[in-house]
Amino acid sequence: MSQLLVLDMGSSQMTAAVAELTDDRRIVVRGLGRARCKGLKQGVVIEIDTVVEAAKRATSEANKMAGTKLSNPLVSIGGSHLVGQDISGVVMLNHREVTDALLTQAMDQVQSQALTADREILSVIPRTFSLDNQTGIRSPHGMSGNRLEAHVHVITGATHVVSNLKKCLRLAGLEASVLVPSALAVSQLVLPDERDLGVCVADIGLGTTDLMVLSQGAPAWMQVLPMGGELLTHDLAVALKTPLGDAELLKVQYGYAHTRFAPTQNDVQVKKIADRPAEVISLQQLTAFLQPRVEEIAEIIGERLRLSGRFEEAATGLVLTGGTAALPGIAQVFESILQCPCRVLKSSRQDGLEGLLQDPANAVLAGLLAYGRDQEIRPKPRWLGMQGGMLNRVRQWIQGNF
Repeated sequence: MSQLLVLDMGSSQMTAAVAELTDDRRIVVRGLGRARCKGLKQGVVIEIDTVVEAAKRATSEANKMAGTKLSNPLVSIGGSHLVGQDISGVVMLNHREVTDALLTQAMDQVQSQALTADREILSVIPRTFSLDNQTGIRSPHGMSGNRLEAHVHVITGATHVVSNLKKCLRLAGLEASVLVPSALAVSQLVLPDERDLGVCVADIGLGTTDLMVLSQGAPAWMQVLPMGGELLTHDLAVALKTPLGDAELLKVQYGYAHTRFAPTQNDVQVKKIADRPAEVISLQQLTAFLQPRVEEIAEIIGERLRLSGRFEEAATGLVLTGGTAALPGIAQVFESILQCPCRVLKSSRQDGLEGLLQDPANAVLAGLLAYGRDQEIRPKPRWLGMQGGMLNRVRQWIQGNF
């Protein structure tokens, strides 16, 4: 049995968890820690000291609850600076068998194409391989042919953003941290059939919305949009002339995604800015200020998917996660606008993650735990180009997934 520390670095708070990984693949959460943090904006560090203190506090609380002293977490990284791209590496075999050395050569080509002065490789995920005219090969090792092509999805981040985040983690005493794109973490939670047939995961956080299309068992496309739940909070604050903190509470406690889901008889009291008297409004009125922004987010997601040419690949529809996905009725609103199946990722059979997934805002944290468990069992090539063991990780990933 091994232990795992994860840290979700969100726009409003950091959440850490310590879990045990059992021999039967179950995740047993032993400790949780949370810390408010305003030092990140859309995944970018804007105040180092605040980020360092929040990371220390969240991980310390999780370790204290679990009775551990772990300092090497898997850490989420988000922001619109992240880019996912498909890259191919080609090796001429001259009718030789595919060996470890030739497979390494193909992956080296991929990394050399992705690595630039202003970009840092975060994840390298082999999708499929082609051997001469035969496509869709899952594991080419030992096969013979003339031309081997590796089709790989690579996620990179802006070097300056990644460097500043790593500096904060070092100052927080988390030296051996591994950065995992938030969208990749959440993608670990979808159903196997969704992953194979095609699905889009939309993680609507406070400051950003992470989109990832999965098909044939692996990521096919990723994009991070600079918009999220804080837009709904801002809309409420402006419309109701209430402080932002109160607007956030109103959204979380009383908000709905569409007026047709809001109770018609219920009212709520709204505090006003400065010394203005409080106002009582109906939940229908409250929701009327949220609905346009929810619809806009759905429309923009649909537009980005169609522009990418990946909408059809998400054959099983959208899986919604993140704090905004907790708004009652949001899946129905998205279905109506996008004209495809949509569901909110909540509690399901997730081998120990059911408790966390009662709230879709915990999806990244739960995804990091699932990612760490799978790394433990069949390491994926997360560290390609950054640490050793590349070939073993590629081979074990292929064997484990296919």
